[in-house]
Amino acid sequence: MTHTSTEAEERLGRSPFRRALAVTIAVLVVLVAAFAGLNYLQGPKLSSATIDASSAVAKAGQQLRLFANQNISAVKKSQVTITPAAPFSVNSSGEIIAVQFGTRLSYDTQYRVTVKSVTSLYQDRPQTFRYSFTTAKAQFYYLDRADPTAGGDQLDSIVRTGLSGGRGTVVYSAPHIQEFVVFPQLIAVATLGDDKTGSLSLVSLSGGPVEQVALPGSGTIGRLEASPDAGMLGFLFTGAGPSGSYSSDLMLVDLTGTHVVQPVLGLDSRPLGVADWQFLSGSTSFVAQTFDQTVLLIDAKKPGSSVPLGQYAELGRSSPDGKTLIVSDVFGKIAYSLADGKETRLPALPIAGAGSFGGDLELLGSGNARVQQVAVFDTSGGNSYRSYLVYEQGTTSRILFQTANGKGSIDGFSVSPNGQYVAVNVVPDVASSVSDGYFVNPKSTSITTVFIDIATGNLVRSVAGFDESW
Repeated sequence: MTHTSTEAEERLGRSPFRRALAVTIAVLVVLVAAFAGLNYLQGPKLSSATIDASSAVAKAGQQLRLFANQNISAVKKSQVTITPAAPFSVNSSGEIIAVQFGTRLSYDTQYRVTVKSVTSLYQDRPQTFRYSFTTAKAQFYYLDRADPTAGGDQLDSIVRTGLSGGRGTVVYSAPHIQEFVVFPQLIAVATLGDDKTGSLSLVSLSGGPVEQVALPGSGTIGRLEASPDAGMLGFLFTGAGPSGSYSSDLMLVDLTGTHVVQPVLGLDSRPLGVADWQFLSGSTSFVAQTFDQTVLLIDAKKPGSSVPLGQYAELGRSSPDGKTLIVSDVFGKIAYSLADGKETRLPALPIAGAGSFGGDLELLGSGNARVQQVAVFDTSGGNSYRSYLVYEQGTTSRILFQTANGKGSIDGFSVSPNGQYVAVNVVPDVASSVSDGYFVNPKSTSITTVFIDIATGNLVRSVAGFDESW
């Protein structure tokens, strides 16, 4: 078969195009290789980084991950600088440098991380990586109860807001809210009915329907507690009437499962009645104090795992890492190590030379730095006591808050998860205080909450409410 002249012309016409295309591709390959080689010869560069700015203020052990554009040599801790300073460890592998923070970071703070003398596995051309990030702002919820003297169908409100001011956002309203706890996607709310019995609701924070949790019967709820990381909810339940089947018995709800209320069973296989209890931070384990003052350590996921820790007059709070428990005996406060049972005395320190009596106490970290409510005998105004909130470390004590003119009282306090702020529930004037009359968890109608920077002692905000949840 012979080719026509047209086919020959087309074949000849395509040949120069193919040659030009091949030359172009070859040039591009050479240029890419040249740029890649030049890039490696210049040393590694920081290509990206990741960190959860919200988790960094709420949990210790969060990581900043720095990604290089090529495999790098091992990075030592001495090469890393963090401003403002924060305890950390560092690991590197392949293209990744992982900076792990040893504590919770401060709110709304810009952190600058510098890694010096970063070298490639292929070329000894040291480079400096620089990265900065800003942590999340402080956010909290609080309960604003209606004034019972206002009349009408008044609703209580749970409000979400921050420390920078503003009115905040009402996330849920209902009559007679007793207390609440917060989870990442919902809040659990205990309310009181007109018959003085309780109910428990799960309120979606994304606007979904409200779920009513079926209780063991008619009765009251107390000491509502949450372990948000573990998805566990718990409370004390007392049946209504003199023949109620439950009496301050501990109940748990697994929010990762069927949301069914389950009683915690004691060694006698009967529901465990307790005077006080709390979850340990970030876990399914909790501690409970029975009515004979025995403190038990129990894992909710392991039935029958009850471990007696001893008998103590009071059960206090646990440390942020869940490894130390505050308990009390007749001589005062004790830091109890859950790892080895070691006890460390935490005496209430003098205030302006005067002896003090220690009340509720919260540890700020793995050491014994703490915030404590104390009382000092006041000889200037008769036989009375003045109430203070103090920061204590070692043998030094510093006043964080005291009520104006000694007329008020401190109703309670809580420390932010990162130990940066303390929220103080205050009744400004005890003499003129009026109770809201709630059957469970009554409060003064004048109660307010003030927020204080622990490092400086500065008051940063106040709200007309209480029961704050960070």
